Amino acid sequence: MEAEKINGKKLQGLETKRKIIESANSLFKEYGFENVSVDSIVEKAGISKGSFYVHFESKDDLTAALITKYVNELDLSYGAFLKTFPESAESSSILLSLVDKIADIMTDRIGYNLTKIAYRIQIDRNISTDVLLSYSRDIYGVFSELIQRGIRQGEFREELESEATAEQFVAVLRGFTYEWCIRYPDFHLKDELLRHFNLLLSGIKSKIF
Repeated sequence: MEAEKINGKKLQGLETKRKIIESANSLFKEYGFENVSVDSIVEKAGISKGSFYVHFESKDDLTAALITKYVNELDLSYGAFLKTFPESAESSSILLSLVDKIADIMTDRIGYNLTKIAYRIQIDRNISTDVLLSYSRDIYGVFSELIQRGIRQGEFREELESEATAEQFVAVLRGFTYEWCIRYPDFHLKDELLRHFNLLLSGIKSKIF
């Protein structure tokens, strides 16, 4: 009986946390991060302010949790995305398609406002953002796998170090996304990413391919 009570409280807590995250996400997209208060989040979620602080220390802490949720979902979707291509597909074509997909997700699903806050949180380092910074993230593995695939196919130079190259690719993604944040709305993220990745890929292709 006691175990059932504990499990019930745990489930209730998870449901409350879900309501907070979903309410915040909706409000951030509609009004922007700066214009949304904790009071408005708890009102939309239908919970008390005390319940909010049981789960999150601050609005930044909540935002980090929301970003982590997105990152985990997106990393999984990238892995599934690779499975949609036939074995005969060139690795460079898959890489460009992946970059295209990432740009769409960043601009249409995550959005400028949340991305901007994600960068600020990472710079301030007052909230843990390990999920965004870690080299163990699935996106690094996806790029590394595609680079290895291209080496095996003879498309990419055989002396390439796949992990180091993958880190450079992700660094480019971060850099251009930051550029999008500071030059928004006069910077087209997808066009610029695809242009730059075409240059990067031309530099790692095998001379005989």
